[in-house]
Amino acid sequence: MKTCSSCSTSLPDTAKFCLNCGAPQNIIAVESTNQSIEIDLAGDVPQQIIDLFFVALEQRVSQEHKANQYSQYYELLYQTGFRDTVQLRADQLAEEIRTKDPIATHQLLERSFEGLLDYFIIHFGKELNHIHLPDAILKYEGRSLSEVDLYTLSMDYLDFEREEEQLFTNFVEMPVKKLKNASKSFLFAEQNERVFFICDQSIFGSCKEGFAMTQEALYWKAQLQQPERVYYHNIHEVKREKNWIMINGCFFNVNPSINVKMMKLLKRLKYLHED
Repeated sequence: MKTCSSCSTSLPDTAKFCLNCGAPQNIIAVESTNQSIEIDLAGDVPQQIIDLFFVALEQRVSQEHKANQYSQYYELLYQTGFRDTVQLRADQLAEEIRTKDPIATHQLLERSFEGLLDYFIIHFGKELNHIHLPDAILKYEGRSLSEVDLYTLSMDYLDFEREEEQLFTNFVEMPVKKLKNASKSFLFAEQNERVFFICDQSIFGSCKEGFAMTQEALYWKAQLQQPERVYYHNIHEVKREKNWIMINGCFFNVNPSINVKMMKLLKRLKYLHED
């Protein structure tokens, strides 16, 4: 139960208006990807944040690993004592959101959960993780765009040393025909746009299909698909669909491992360019 902020009448926790005086109650509506979430500032705010964190954990496990593993990650959270860390952060966030509007609250919670989940899953979940996630990802938490080298960031996240894809980072040594094919097929970079790498995904090694990253954007072309491009400052949504991912509604697929790491990388780039 809670009390009305105007007349102190006892009310159900979910009440949006006082049953006695009709005064609206202090509730923040936070829009998430899947549903509208309400945070009642007159209720137990830290506990509400913890509840939202567990929803985020379940979504993360489903997106990056296997949905049926959620109970194992849930148990691991308590076994490792990380539940106490979540409680401490929830207490801090409860104070911070009291001064923020709904949009800023959503952003703060989303990014805080991302950081907590990255640390927990990468640091403690190595034996459970379906996809290997490099420890180097963790060093970018809390960093601003001016503090980050985007080439190093991309290579740290994608961790190509564990992948079998054909990758080119030295374009002087790259076969000229492959470079020309990539440029004509999908890599439509500006003249002064620094290219980080080109990954050839073509069946016969022609480099007419594949993906590339530059300082400004991700370029790609899947077999039988149109070429696509997304600028980092214009990333709206990145989500996993079965074994591939959708980037601003466009199909992207390399392999399950790179797909997950690319999804995480693009989310990081999105945050960096929003600040």
